[in-house]
This record gives sequence, structure tokens and C-alpha cells, in this order.
Amino acid sequence: MINQGSGALPHYAVLDEIEVPEKVLRSWQITTDLLACIAHIPAALIMRAHAHEIEVFVASHSEGNVYHSGEHASLNTGLYCENVISNQQPLLIPNALTSPGWEHNPDVALGMISYYGLPLNWPNGEVFGTICILDHKEHHYDHLIKDLIGQFRDSIQLSLYHIYHSIVATEQRDQAREALRDSEALFRAVFENAAVGIAQVDLSGHFLQINREFCNIIGYSQEEILAQHMTYQQITLPEDLMLETETVTRLLQGDIDQYSVEKRYLHKLGQVVWVNLSVHLLRDDAQQPLYFISAVQDISERKQAEEELKLAGLVYNNSSEAMAITDAEGVVLAINPAFTKMTGYALEEIKGQSITLLRSEQHDARFYDTQQQTMHLCGQWQGEVWSKRKNGEMFPTWLTINTSYQTDGRVNRRVSLFSDISAIKAAEALILKQANFDQLTKLPNRQLFQDRLQQTLKLSQREQQKCALLFIDLDRFKEINDTHGHNVGDTLLIEAASRIMACVRKSDTVARLGGDEFTVILNDIHDNMMIAHIAQHIIDHLSEPFITAKKEAFISASVGIAIYPEDATDAQQLLKVADQAMYVAKNAGRGCYRFFTKLMQQESDFRIRLSTDLRQALLRKQFSVHYQPIIELSSGHIHKAEALLRWKHPELGFISPEVFIPICEHYGTIHEIGNWVFIEAVKQGARFKELLGRDFEIAVNKSPVQFKANEEMMHNWISLLDHIHFPTSCVVIEITEGVLMDVVGNIEEKLMGFHNSGMHIAIDDFGTGYSSLSYLKKFNVDYLKIDRSFTANLAPDSSELAICEAIIEMAHRLKIKVIAEGIETDLQLHLLQDIHCDFGQGYLFAKPMPAEDFERLLIDLG
Repeated sequence: MINQGSGALPHYAVLDEIEVPEKVLRSWQITTDLLACIAHIPAALIMRAHAHEIEVFVASHSEGNVYHSGEHASLNTGLYCENVISNQQPLLIPNALTSPGWEHNPDVALGMISYYGLPLNWPNGEVFGTICILDHKEHHYDHLIKDLIGQFRDSIQLSLYHIYHSIVATEQRDQAREALRDSEALFRAVFENAAVGIAQVDLSGHFLQINREFCNIIGYSQEEILAQHMTYQQITLPEDLMLETETVTRLLQGDIDQYSVEKRYLHKLGQVVWVNLSVHLLRDDAQQPLYFISAVQDISERKQAEEELKLAGLVYNNSSEAMAITDAEGVVLAINPAFTKMTGYALEEIKGQSITLLRSEQHDARFYDTQQQTMHLCGQWQGEVWSKRKNGEMFPTWLTINTSYQTDGRVNRRVSLFSDISAIKAAEALILKQANFDQLTKLPNRQLFQDRLQQTLKLSQREQQKCALLFIDLDRFKEINDTHGHNVGDTLLIEAASRIMACVRKSDTVARLGGDEFTVILNDIHDNMMIAHIAQHIIDHLSEPFITAKKEAFISASVGIAIYPEDATDAQQLLKVADQAMYVAKNAGRGCYRFFTKLMQQESDFRIRLSTDLRQALLRKQFSVHYQPIIELSSGHIHKAEALLRWKHPELGFISPEVFIPICEHYGTIHEIGNWVFIEAVKQGARFKELLGRDFEIAVNKSPVQFKANEEMMHNWISLLDHIHFPTSCVVIEITEGVLMDVVGNIEEKLMGFHNSGMHIAIDDFGTGYSSLSYLKKFNVDYLKIDRSFTANLAPDSSELAICEAIIEMAHRLKIKVIAEGIETDLQLHLLQDIHCDFGQGYLFAKPMPAEDFERLLIDLG
């Protein structure tokens, strides 16, 4: 062992004089050259220790190497290698300038601030010296370099072993020579098994030697490369070869000693392989070029990652979505231009600030706690969040947060993506307003009325109070509306709503169910006299003349009254009996009110009669199916039709579907009748298809009640379609929004069954309820049918037009086609065409008609 600072190395009397054979020195020279080339460093050395000094025994022929073979330095001067020799341990110094005790050693004075060295010893334990690498910049030397220098150290140690024994044991000289060959074999093994590609190339570019890793990189075997006398020019991409040829010329001229470049090889299989190539030119003693040593590392994965990063950068900077990158604590590190545009914050304003700067007062602490918990557990979160701009304005966003982690599992970065959904929320608000309020009178509509009634009943039950429901029908309204026109009718309805509102308390609810029907919810009722007084007050006010278009119009009102809990205990039944009481008042001469009584079963009896007649109607062929064309608005062509059921009662004549369909649903006959309608419609559809010589869609209404039946009917329908050769893609199943709300009967599964069979799904009367807004994404809907209540009053700059446009835009974004119902005027048609409505139906085109009339229509239109 050497004691650093003693100034002398004992026991070197004999070993110090041993000469290393020239053949071994040449292999050691290649070793240092390879090390310098592979590690991309200026100096790779084999140092030899003497009694009072240390010698640069072998120095790499590399550019920037300030050490030269044969140079000596005194010991006890603080050289890096002295420490390795004295401590007999590897030494790693990434940066001597920042490592206490090393900043003033002689190697630093030569510009070498990083060092990695291993001790070399004779077989008897005495020191030979070191093998080391040095660089003029900070270097941590990765495990690949450390492993490689360790392998070369083992090769040198084996050489020292055999040199030693060749001297001290002459009788084993022959074995020593063989061992030297073993040492060369070990060097060959190191060469072959190096983790980087290594090649010896002659001055014309032909490969002389290549190791296994080099072959792995380019796909050729060693035998192929050597037998075919392949050159590096053959496997280099032409564009890269032009640039590299200039560098090789400079290398041969002596302008440079080595070069490194990132280039592309052509793999045997044809793909491009990116490599990092380091080339050293070795010269003989006369400084004439001998050959090149090339070290090759496959960097294809890194290049791919760089391209992906470049692409990600383009997306980051050009995305319309706002992006922010934060650290684990939520401190903003970077934002993209879209973030500045959306929030008003420039990078210099928000960098270093907490992302919570965007939080609004719309959410409480529990909301954000839940958000943080989800990110902690799952690494991501997404949802709707109200954010705050720099100017204080709050706006809705769809926020997605993802997390990247460090190798130890700690949070590295979080990436937040913000989408401004203000326009979507505004459209939803507009549609929701339409869904809950009557656009004409501004009163709550049927949907909101039902919600208010439910809440009132719950409150009355909790407080043990009575409440009353008034069902109001305007007598003679239809007559006035038909005589004086819709404008007069609308004005009358608005005034009627105002008069009813004036008759009740602020705590009561007035709603318009539709047409000329209104309801009033009276809460906290103490006696029937109070109810009667309010009802009479309403009747009196409505009986006063209405001044419309400078004309007087007179109406009256029939009011039905039902009381909770005396007459009914649930909202649906309460509305039902109030409706029955209203019909009793109307039949009593109108302009009066009636409380519901148990005697009001005559209406029920009538319904029962109709239900009985309905059971016979199918057998007696009283039903027929009419067809109303659906027009493609862009071309005017008829591509589809809606099948509509008609019933001609032998005594009562034609009965409206609005009357008998609810009875069918209530008493269960809807299943048999609905099945008959489907069969008739698709058979007729097949005839239309044959007549036209092309596909023709038939839309069939399916009652919500039918969805509660088993799936056998659907399978029978599909079998029928197959039998009559009518494609399932030509069938449209029309459903109401109420079907989507129904959580009973596996609605989603059944709708998916229709959709998967090839049939299309259409939502009828869209916009009359709010349920579909939350279900459009859940169900595979193909068509939305805008309710006639929207199209009836279409006019330029009207709220109805804005709502229709919002519905169409939302539907198109979801890849859903739109059909407008109730088109009766050219103005309505042109407005719908302007906002890109896909299809339309209504009296402007044709009324529903029997099949034979529809066939003639198709023939007439060609």
C-alpha cells in the first residue's frame, strides 16, 4: 500500500524495472483510445507508479488530451491518481472545482476537473498504477462507462499477472506466453461484449473488425459485413454521408483528431437507425494514418422522444385549449398562449403563483378537497369548474388535470387543460329555460309545474297542511284563436296568465300546461271557502273583455279543484282528479268551478268504454296507418316518412291519438296495437322501397310503455324485416324524452338493442323537457325532432329561432341529424334552412295520408 504524502513507494526495486512487452503496450493503447472515444472525453490514461514519481505510461490519442506518454510527475503533489494508489479504491470526482480539497491539485491546473480512476496492481499486491479517464468539464460517468473501464482494468490486470510470472518463473515462460494470448482473448471478449457498437475501419471506409453490438444496431452479421467488404458509406443515409465526408477529410488532413456526430444508418431491414457516432483516427509513429476506431450508440428511442416532444410543443403552443403546467404544490411553471387568451394572465404575471389564483367563489372548500383527494389517489381529475379571469369575471370551464411522477413515485408535474364552455352553458341555459318556462306567457311549463307540485306535496305532508290544485281551461279560446288568428290568441293567453297571477299569492304557483290549460298550486290552505273565493276571483277576472288588435274578445274559464290529501296523495293522481273536475265544470255550462267528488267517475267510465272498444278495434279493422313525408330541406327530396296511427270509431268517428293512445298505454293494449302498427308500416316501407328502387326510411313511434315489455317483440321485428327484405337501417324508432328518463325496464339496454340491429333512434318532441340534455351522450341517438311548439312562432331574431339554432348546433356537434316538425309556412322553412336544419315535416309539405295516396305522391314526384 502507498501512504499518500510519504513521498516514496517502497518495494519497487525489481518490479519497477520490468518492461511491458510491445504487443501488450499496443493493446493498452487501443484500450485508452477506445475509452476516450466511447466516453466522449479528451483523456484516457494508464498511469505507472515508481518509487518517487508517477508516469503517464499510456495516453489516448484523443483531441484535447493534455497528457502524453512518458511524462513524469513527482508524488505528494495531490494528483488524482495518488489518492487511488494510496487508498486502493476507485475515485470519482464529477467536478473538482466544487469538491473540497481537490480544487487546487495539479490536474485542475491542466484544465481537467472531472476524474474517474481504478487501481492496477501486480499479482503480489504491489502497486502498478491506475487506469483513469479525465474531462475538462463536469462529468458523472454513467454506469455504462464505469462497467467498460472495469472490464478494461480486468484485462490489464491479467496482462500484469502473466508479465509478472513470465519474469519470476522462467520455467513457466511458455505458459506465460500462452497466458498473454489469453489476455488478448480477454481483450477480444471485452471488445465483443461491449454495450456500445465498436468498429475498426480502414482509410477507405471498409470495416476491418466489428463487435456484436454494432451488428445488432445495423442488422448485418459479422460474416456478412466482412465477406461482402462492406463500407460505412453503404449503410449511411446519403444526406448524412455528404456532411460526414467533409469531416473525414479534415480528420485525415490532421485538422482534427476525432469527431462525434449524430447520424442515420440504414438497417438491413430498411428502417432508419439514429446513432451517436464517435470516430478516432489512429496514426503510426511517423504520424501516418492507420485506421479509424468508431464507437456507435443507438439513439433511435431518444430521437423518437425528441420528435414527440417537438410535436407536443407544437400542440402545446397552438392548441385552442388553455394549458398550465404546475409543480407538485400547484405553483405555475408554464402556460400556453391559449391560457393567456382565456384568463387574461400573461406568463410573467402568473409564473410562480399558485394555480388557485383561478378559483372562483362558486365552489366551497369541500369541492376542492374532494378534487385534491381524487388527484392524490388516481393521479387525475376532470369535471366542470367555474374559474375566474384576471378581470374578476367568472366563467365555466371543463378542467382536466393529469399528473407525471418521478421515478420514486413522488409527484413531478401536473398538467391542467381548460376548455371554456361558456357558449355551451349559455345554449344549455337557453334550452333549459325553454324546458322549464312557457316561452309565450313566461309561466312555469308542465315540467316545472310537476316539480313544484311534488315539492308542495312534500311540504304539506311534512307540515301536515292542506294544499289545492286548480286546473283551468279557457272556454272558447280555440274559437277565438281560429277566428282572429294566432297573434290574437297569443295576446289573449299572455293577458290571461297575467290576470290569473293577479288573483293568487306570491307563494302560490301558476303554470301553463300547454294550449289553453293553466294550473294553480295553492299551498297552506285552511278551508274550502278560501279555495272557492280564489277560483271565483279567477273566473271573474277572465270573464272581463280582452282588448286585442283593437277588438274585444270574451272568454270564460272552467276550473276543476282537487285537494290534498282528501282527493289524492300523489301529484299525478291530484292532477288527474283536478282534470276530471274541470271537465265536470265545463260540462256544467262553463264559466264555473267544481270541486272533485267521488261522483266524478263518469269520465273514468268513458275511458273504460274506450279501452274496451280499443280491444275490439284491431280485430274489426278500425285502425289504419297514415304516412306523412319527411323532407330533406337542402334538396326538397322525400327520403323518409312517419307512420301515424288513425282510429275511426264506428259511433264516435275519428278519435284523436292524443285521446286513445294514453288509454292504450294505461290498459296495456298498446303492445298489441303498437306491434300491428310496426308490421303494417315496415311492410308498406318495403313497397315504397320497391316502388322507388332505393332505400326509404319509415319512422315508427314506440310508446314508453312498450319499452317495459320483454325483448321478444324486438327479435320478432328483426326477423320480420329479414323476411320481407326490408333493411333495419331503413327503420327509425321514435321515442319521447320521457323514455330516456325512465330508469325502469332496462331502457338503455333495449335502445342499444335497436341501435345494434341497425335501426335508427329518434327523440320526438325534443325540447319539451330537460331530461334529454343529460342523456344525449349516453344513448346512441340518430335524430332529434324539434317540437312544433318551437317552429310555430319562428321569426327572424326570435328566441324560438335562437333555441332551434342552439339545438341544431348541439345536435350536429354530437353527429345527430335534426328534423323540424310542424312546418306550415315558407318563412319557417327558409329560417330552418338558414340554420342548417337537416329535415322537416308539416302541412307545408303534406298532411298525413293513406298509403295509396302516399304512393301516388311518390310517383308524381318521380
